Amino acid sequence: MSSIGVESSDGAVDTHSDVRVGVAVPSPNESAHRGDGIEEAQLFLDIATDFRTDGWFDKARRFARRALSIFERQPGTDPRDIVRALLCIAGARENLRDHIRAEGEYRRASEVLDRLPESADTLDVQALRIETLRGLASVKLALGRDQQAEATLRQALDVARHIAVSKPSDVATILDDLGVLCRRAGRLAEASRLHYRALAIIEQSLSAEHPLAGTILYHLGILEYARGRLSAGEAFARRAVAIRQKTFGPDHPQVAAVFVSLGVLLSGQRKYSEAKLVDEYARMILERWFGQNHNDVAATGGRLAARQYSATRSSRPSPGTPALRAYASLMRSSSPGQKTPPAISPTGSKRVPTPAT
Repeated sequence: MSSIGVESSDGAVDTHSDVRVGVAVPSPNESAHRGDGIEEAQLFLDIATDFRTDGWFDKARRFARRALSIFERQPGTDPRDIVRALLCIAGARENLRDHIRAEGEYRRASEVLDRLPESADTLDVQALRIETLRGLASVKLALGRDQQAEATLRQALDVARHIAVSKPSDVATILDDLGVLCRRAGRLAEASRLHYRALAIIEQSLSAEHPLAGTILYHLGILEYARGRLSAGEAFARRAVAIRQKTFGPDHPQVAAVFVSLGVLLSGQRKYSEAKLVDEYARMILERWFGQNHNDVAATGGRLAARQYSATRSSRPSPGTPALRAYASLMRSSSPGQKTPPAISPTGSKRVPTPAT
């Protein structure tokens, strides 16, 4: 690609002369046109990123591809923008379980980064390297190449430790990834240590309420389920719920994902009434976002049916906490047009919902 924007000693944005050799100076009209094209591509990439966060993975992939197409056509595009577009496409493909093509996009991103001159190896570029390596490790794990995935994550951890003073959160996210890998490999004690180290870094460097803390707590809840410590897992899941509700709002697919995990933990403790309400909440969120025919909605409905069957066979079903009974009552009496269900706190207490507009 053409030029890479870096800060000069006086703070102005400059470009590497070795990259610009042989490139004609554009006219003012050409520069304006290029600027408009790059701004359009960046807008598409921002939209794609939002779609991916909200669970619309195919739309995210399409918008990121449009952004990439523009970036690649425009002279003067910052290679980092191309990498960001490739990472968004790869991540969306991974979310869609298209792991082979996701791996290809991650490798393309890695090749672009490897072609950058050493003088462009800024903190921003290092962060993109880490994200690329994490993505490669994730698809390798999904494809059953566990040893390769772990080696790739260790490589990412080495990169992250070089910039740990500036971005300790990168170290934490990789430790969390390693914890997930160890859990899947059955190394549960090691997974626990890694998750707790990651959580401590986030709480000390950022905040106990930071979204990354919510993700780690979510993974700790799943780990404790695997260890048979359901009560501990429930506590982690409730904390994760609270953080994601604060981050995304009560009616968001990221919240629904943690509620599904919480429902499994509650059901394992024979708290069937609570588990049913939590799964109904998750299904309601997913239906509002994606419609009744979405795969995750169908899966949640299947879990609800299974839990109802388990509850009828149980001699001692849990009646649920008073807060959840009140929540169910409120949901029955709420108007059909209510868009935002009330949020549930880590302790089970109910918060007043924001009125629908």
